[in-house]
Amino acid sequence: MPFVTNILSSKNEETKILSEEHSKELTGEKKLHNDNAKIISLKGVELLQGTSESLLQATTEGLSAIEELRSTMESIAAAAEESAGASEESLSAVNEIKTTSTAILKRSEASAAEIKRLEDILSKSASKVIESSQSMLKIAQSAKDVAEGGERLQSAGEEISQAVALITKLAKKTSLLALNAAIEATRAKESGKSFSVMAKEIRSLSAKSNEYAKEITDIVQNIQESVKKVIQNIDHTKESVEKASKDAQENAAMMKEMVSDLISMVDDVLRSVTEFEALDQEIYKMQQASETIASAAEESAGAVSEVTQTISMQATAFDQSNAAAKMLSRLAQRLQANPDDSEIVNELASAAEELSSAVEEIENSMKQSLVALSQIEEAADISQDDAQKAAQIAQTSNEISKKVQQSIVEINAKLKEIQSDFAKSVKKVASAGEHSKENLKANEDVLLDVKQIKKDVRQLKKILRKIELTFVQTASLSINSSVEAMRVGELGEGFSVVSNDIRNLAENSEKSLDRINDIVDNLEDETEGIIESINKMVALGVKEAESLIVLSSDMQSATQQIAQSVTTFEEIEHSIDEIEEALKQTALAAEQTVSAAELAHKNSAESKKAAEYITKTTETMAEKVSELIELAADLKDV
Repeated sequence: MPFVTNILSSKNEETKILSEEHSKELTGEKKLHNDNAKIISLKGVELLQGTSESLLQATTEGLSAIEELRSTMESIAAAAEESAGASEESLSAVNEIKTTSTAILKRSEASAAEIKRLEDILSKSASKVIESSQSMLKIAQSAKDVAEGGERLQSAGEEISQAVALITKLAKKTSLLALNAAIEATRAKESGKSFSVMAKEIRSLSAKSNEYAKEITDIVQNIQESVKKVIQNIDHTKESVEKASKDAQENAAMMKEMVSDLISMVDDVLRSVTEFEALDQEIYKMQQASETIASAAEESAGAVSEVTQTISMQATAFDQSNAAAKMLSRLAQRLQANPDDSEIVNELASAAEELSSAVEEIENSMKQSLVALSQIEEAADISQDDAQKAAQIAQTSNEISKKVQQSIVEINAKLKEIQSDFAKSVKKVASAGEHSKENLKANEDVLLDVKQIKKDVRQLKKILRKIELTFVQTASLSINSSVEAMRVGELGEGFSVVSNDIRNLAENSEKSLDRINDIVDNLEDETEGIIESINKMVALGVKEAESLIVLSSDMQSATQQIAQSVTTFEEIEHSIDEIEEALKQTALAAEQTVSAAELAHKNSAESKKAAEYITKTTETMAEKVSELIELAADLKDV
């Protein structure tokens, strides 16, 4: 400060100046006037001395107060800087929470849509499984038709066997009768030669009939064995398909339950999305509060830094003012010793004027500091209020997040249960596909067996035509034999009887043959019906196998989607855990901010009081300086 420098620089010249002033006053005035002036000057000097002492005391007290304030403000500044940094970190953490929350919200909404798609896929899969079950029932019905047809084939084979046994028996009788005819021919001697030829021919035809009957028996036996094999295989297929159909129905029922669970789960996810939207809104409020706190902390830190610098400068000014006050006090003491020294009065007046300007600057600066301290105090109130709100929001958010977490845990538990059940459904469909392939192969084998039966039936019909021809020939020979017996007369009577018996046997054999032909015709029709049913089974089996392949592929895709959904909800669950932990830390930080704001408010309030005290001190200093200036002016006039 210039005025302090001037005062200090004139220290060594004080005595000389006082001496010169004293000399001038004595030469220019009268003695009476000088005596009166001396009395007035002494009183003014006494007042000046008291005022300067008061000024020195005020500057000393102000210097002490502002040094203490400077120390306090430096602590406040450090705390404000630390609080600003903590607020920025807290805001960064809250921003991260908000980012995570928004991401979770989007994933939850996407998961709801994904589960809805899963619901559609499983619903369609369930419908396909039901269709598969119905198709299997059709295959089972066809298998039942084939089995029933096989039983009829078996029954027909037994009837044919019975009829063939009868034919064989008749053939044997015919052979015996032919032998009797030969004996009768021998008795007739020369007249029986033709009888002998006919008897031989009939015996030959009888042998052929017997051979044909044996062939028929062998073919029928082959047919019956094939039929037995067909029935066994078709029964196995029927049982397998019926079981597969039953499994498919159970699988479809289970999948319907899964669909129902998924429908419920969509509602649960949408509810959790709504809950999370509320959480996201609370976090948004906390984000705004944190931004306000961070902004207030940053502004407060800046204001505190500025006030601290200003007060540091004011402390320096107070220190210089205190030194100047001490100098003024010494000048006042010297003036008391030399009351007539006008030079000292002039110097004192000049120094007081300069000190007055300095004090005025300090006073104005302190008023500005008071305004800044009020702003700091207000910022602390704002931080405290917003930190309390943030703490409350963090607590509310934590409660909401726990509720959301519980919902997500329950959803994921259901989803994992569906995942397990669906895996079983996939295995059942895959197993049904394998059984379908096996049944298809078995049906193709059965078809080959039935076609062999058809071939055997055709062969049987050929042999029946041959044996029918032997019966016709035998009947014709028996008729010729009867005619020949009539021609021979009495010698042919025995042969005539035998011929009639042979003709009767032939007619009976033809009747049995007609019965066999009817059975074989039915057998052929039945075989065609069985082939038709098996072809239907094969066609249905092929279609079913293809359908199961597509269904299995779709379900494998759905399995991956379910697994992805499980992973998504596990990640959401983990993210919510992180949010809960972050919210706890944020609540703790908010509570610490409240405590810091309360301390900042307390410190700023105390600093404000100190500043107000210093302001009053500067006002006192200004008053004393003004008094010094007036006293100095009065002394000049004396």
